[in-house]
Amino acid sequence: MSSFNGSAPLLEALDVSKIFTRLTGDLTVLDDLNFALHEKQAVAVMGASGSGKSTLLNLLGSLDYPTSGRFLYRGEDLDFSKRSVVDHWRSRRIGFVFQNHMLLPDFTAMENLLLPARRLGPITPEVRQRAESFMETIGLIDRATHLPGELSGGEQQRIAVARAFINEPAIVLADEPFGNLDREIGGRLGEMLFGLRDSEGTSLVIVTHDPRLARKADTILELVQGKLNPIEA
Repeated sequence: MSSFNGSAPLLEALDVSKIFTRLTGDLTVLDDLNFALHEKQAVAVMGASGSGKSTLLNLLGSLDYPTSGRFLYRGEDLDFSKRSVVDHWRSRRIGFVFQNHMLLPDFTAMENLLLPARRLGPITPEVRQRAESFMETIGLIDRATHLPGELSGGEQQRIAVARAFINEPAIVLADEPFGNLDREIGGRLGEMLFGLRDSEGTSLVIVTHDPRLARKADTILELVQGKLNPIEA
């Protein structure tokens, strides 16, 4: 963490709370939480099941909105009342990797990889070349025209990881990305994820229960009672 001290945060959460209203009473998941992510920093978030780790990632990626508090990107407030502006920001600046690969079954591997880019406009030759380069990097160029059902679970998740980087995001958010895979395959995909993070110069926030994966990060935090606390690697 020390190498990032003194630099301005890329993405910052200030006194963020998230409260879910239920028939049995309000549930506070995040409680005046503060968090700062710096450029090219990798942060692992650990914590017990149900502690709010996925909720935190959803808020960092603006898939959900806080009950109170502020998010700043490069020092400027994200105005959640302007949904179209926030949606555009997310499409350009944030990449996601979920535990379930979330590939569309009727689209080929290459078409799935290019989906985030299509949201920004027509696929240019440069974007297609970038996608082909990713397919080479993840070792699936020969499976580019295969449908997800024709790929193994590990191959599907390789596509999902590469897809998160296709729009050259500033930040990739990964939520237990290898939790459904066996230890050996998960380990190899962890190397791939951090390799892409290094080559692309992308900041990374990864939620994981795997201490081996967490130790690859620059900083490890634990979410306890709605707040983040640093823990030793």
